[in-house]
Amino acid sequence: MGILPEIVKILRAGDARGNGMTVRLVLPSGLRIFGFATRNYYGGEWDYGPTWNYLVCGDKPFLVDTGRFGMGTRLLDMVEEVGISPRDISSVVVSHGHEDHDGGLHDVIRTTGATVRAHPIYERLLRCSPEHAPSGFKSDFPASCWHCFMPESFATEHCLDYQRQRSTARVEHLGEGDDSLGSSISVHHLPGHTPDSVALLIGDEALLVGDVVLPGITPFPSRETFFDQVRPLLPRGYDRADLLYGLRAYLRSLKKLGVVADSLPNLLVLPGHRLHFEYRWHDIDLGQRVAELIGHHVQRCADVLSILEDGPMTAREIASRHFETRLLDGFGILMADHEILSHCELLVASGDVVQSADDSFEATGTETFAALIEQLEAA
Repeated sequence: MGILPEIVKILRAGDARGNGMTVRLVLPSGLRIFGFATRNYYGGEWDYGPTWNYLVCGDKPFLVDTGRFGMGTRLLDMVEEVGISPRDISSVVVSHGHEDHDGGLHDVIRTTGATVRAHPIYERLLRCSPEHAPSGFKSDFPASCWHCFMPESFATEHCLDYQRQRSTARVEHLGEGDDSLGSSISVHHLPGHTPDSVALLIGDEALLVGDVVLPGITPFPSRETFFDQVRPLLPRGYDRADLLYGLRAYLRSLKKLGVVADSLPNLLVLPGHRLHFEYRWHDIDLGQRVAELIGHHVQRCADVLSILEDGPMTAREIASRHFETRLLDGFGILMADHEILSHCELLVASGDVVQSADDSFEATGTETFAALIEQLEAA
């Protein structure tokens, strides 16, 4: 049956996908956590469902994430509906720098006066750095956007105001093992989906994991090639692409969570999406889900190699063969390209694939990627 139904109370019902839902969870220790599901629907078949933002009511209440752009004020209304003044929020923790998680940040901190807490990389990528920016329209955007695969028309229409507002935020850093949010709360850096992803472990009871582990869907890995674009901006000590970006970094983070799961097998996992989706709870068995996600990426690498048996192909050609047609509509093809490229990077690193000057990929005849994945150490 899982942990969730035993400790959760629905305070406000949402729609079929969970949009607008408010819940209260009471941990065995008595700590209260409120969950607020803010709308996050871009259309198409890659829908993650609403963003789940969490208010942790310890000695100094803090909010984890703020929903997509335009949702900040609505989120604060939801907080007030459960009887908590937004002014009581001491800080806002950003799980990672994607618009569906920090889009409401400006409105939230403007209203509450709360401190922004995030990984040091988040702040570095938050700022505009025109001297390092790529040419073209992205020179007007902060570093976190330089590698975005969405077209200029989308970015100009939907992202300019969001980026301008959040780039002014003052950020206090949350590093690995930081316990400044509370004596029983520790921070875990889990790069791969983004280089700045963090999860919060609350005692031995709950893990607020952002997008690193999701029920039913797989968060897309970033790509190691992004590292070269932002390397001059990163804090000292973050000097290896495969430890911050790409599928190898993501798999290391999953293995790190596997270690946590081994020591805390009954941990409640609160994800950034799909906590409640299509009218049902989605409990996560952390150890099992980590194994499933690693297995998924092993299988996708195998599938890419199988497709390349027919000869050299571009990422778009591989994606068109690998994914169902329904997933390739609209911006879906761009996300599919991105997924394939992240897996091809790992296959190139393992020696199973080579990339040509024309950006096509060719199998070398070896199949060593699984051994490479097995040898990756937990982050």
